[in-house]
Amino acid sequence: MSRDATTVTMTILTDSEKAITASEVRELITASDQTAVLLRRQTGENLYGSDEGAFAEVCAFALEFTVTPLADLARRADALASVLPELDVRAEDRVRFAGCDYRVQTVAPQSLFGVVTHKVLELVTLHGD
Repeated sequence: MSRDATTVTMTILTDSEKAITASEVRELITASDQTAVLLRRQTGENLYGSDEGAFAEVCAFALEFTVTPLADLARRADALASVLPELDVRAEDRVRFAGCDYRVQTVAPQSLFGVVTHKVLELVTLHGD
């Protein structure tokens, strides 16, 4: 730790440790053996904020899927998914998992001492799609 009159700099993890941590989280997500399909609205298909329209498949991806416990339903998320940090996923995209479609409510990068290890998606079940 270096210290002067105006700043305090402390390195918790070395670059090597950050890489190892990110790699271990990646292994945990891929070891779940769960995959989903990312769907994105086709351009020009949305009418004034409508949630309807054609969605096209973007890619298949690894995830660790968790149904949200009833105690957390006040947050209005039915499920959470941990995904790899490089996945280009956006709020309002769709995720198809185990025959069910979900709307992505939020995408939150998760970091550990300066390295983004994964993203957490809050998902809402789409009924009648």
